[in-house]
Amino acid sequence: MRRYAWRGDFVECGVPDGPLDVADSWRHSNGRTNGLHLHLERFARSAGPLPDGFVDAMMPLLRDGELFPRVALSQGLLLLDVRPAPPPRPTTSLTYAPASDPRARPEVKGPDFAAFRAYRSRYQVEGTDDTVIVDRHGSMLETTTGALVMWDGGTLCVPDGVWLPSVTLHQVVARAQGRGIRIERRRFKPELAAERPLWFLNSLHGISPVRELHAGDAVITPPAHPSFYEWRDWWWGGFTVEWPGC
Repeated sequence: MRRYAWRGDFVECGVPDGPLDVADSWRHSNGRTNGLHLHLERFARSAGPLPDGFVDAMMPLLRDGELFPRVALSQGLLLLDVRPAPPPRPTTSLTYAPASDPRARPEVKGPDFAAFRAYRSRYQVEGTDDTVIVDRHGSMLETTTGALVMWDGGTLCVPDGVWLPSVTLHQVVARAQGRGIRIERRRFKPELAAERPLWFLNSLHGISPVRELHAGDAVITPPAHPSFYEWRDWWWGGFTVEWPGC
């Protein structure tokens, strides 16, 4: 990983990890991105407008390779971490933990990262990829690294509750609306996943079907969605050069 601080330009630095006031990240594939403007807009809503020249100076640092860059505001410093991206995950395995919500600021990305690490360390079943966050009713809201959607026949269901405004979820909902698909808020009880397709969404892995949901002693296997591959290919086909200088 390479870390840069913004001081009118990017300066490589060795600033240690600290608490993050705001953060955002996305997959950057050989200069191509999917929804970069949406990530930068989400970051700016909490951190304030990015400085003039910030994005233009960032792009050359992200030109080559499969990357997972992160911009962050930490203790008054505006940081850019240039990190390698892991291969996309074709399926996702989740732990359902009926535990207290670890989030202090659920609608802002970054401040709860340390709490999420502790939450996964305490509850995540070995061999699973992430841990679900639930509300006081035990309904699934999201995971520590991504959003969740569920299908009920031809209806796209999103969790009924408070969750991070996921860029990938926004893209999926926008496509569904454009295709005339009904969208409803529902409580995602784990037992429903035995009957209905459940998808994990984020900007690193795209649309990943949940293969297993570990809930106590039970392992729930959600069914496949008949149009999953079409949706998956649509999302990966959205990578373009979105910004001059990419």
